[in-house]
Amino acid sequence: MALNDIAAGAVAKKVGLLDSSFARFATRSTLAGVYLTMGTAFAGVVGHAVGQYAPALGGIVFALLFGLGLFCIVVLGADLATGNMMYMVYGAMQGKVSWGKGFWLMFVTTFFNLVGVALFAAIMGMSAKLGGMEPTHLLATLTEGKLTKTPVGMFFEAIAANFVVNMAILAGAFAKDFAGKFMAIIMIIAAFVGLGLEHVIANFCLVLLTAFSSDPLPAALTVGNVLLNWTIVWVGNVIGGGFLIGGIYAWLNSGENSEMYRD
Repeated sequence: MALNDIAAGAVAKKVGLLDSSFARFATRSTLAGVYLTMGTAFAGVVGHAVGQYAPALGGIVFALLFGLGLFCIVVLGADLATGNMMYMVYGAMQGKVSWGKGFWLMFVTTFFNLVGVALFAAIMGMSAKLGGMEPTHLLATLTEGKLTKTPVGMFFEAIAANFVVNMAILAGAFAKDFAGKFMAIIMIIAAFVGLGLEHVIANFCLVLLTAFSSDPLPAALTVGNVLLNWTIVWVGNVIGGGFLIGGIYAWLNSGENSEMYRD
């Protein structure tokens, strides 16, 4: 299927659902937050366990397993804000949705992704595996590392992160079967996670899992640090996934010579 067909269908479906049934769109977005938090928690628990015996491998295992959450989002039809950034910019540049409606959809998706993250993170905070998490736990150290970066570093890493994430989403869309989608998503997402790049919904997951589970909280986990990180990373993600993937492909797929970029 051509990229224009995939993107146009996704834009129409997402905008149509937002307009016709806000509750269903909100639920799909909430589920995306749940799925990504589940994947993050699982990757964190296994990565931490491996790291107890082979410290150099803990982060690698986390990176390789993190993509399970995105795989669930793609195959189960949930709405992730960072993927919608790509589709909405693509749709706006192709004239399929207004810029105002496109950004409104991004904001709504982000909010309900956060709701889903908070719900699952709260449950995990009461679980035997994560409840009473120590400051040395892999999830806590990853969270502290993200919150202590410079604003400039967060911004540019956020651009790179969502560029890579939407590479994975597009690769998964073109894959012919579930096995192909799994391999494409898992391996590309591992690159973004292994490089320690900044993805706003992934950061929701890390911060809230740590906040609900840690005792005591990491020193860097303050309201000011969290809001600064989430705001800067959201903007960077819009640029990286929205304009540098969605925007560029919208341009490549426009004009009289665009057919060469469609398949």
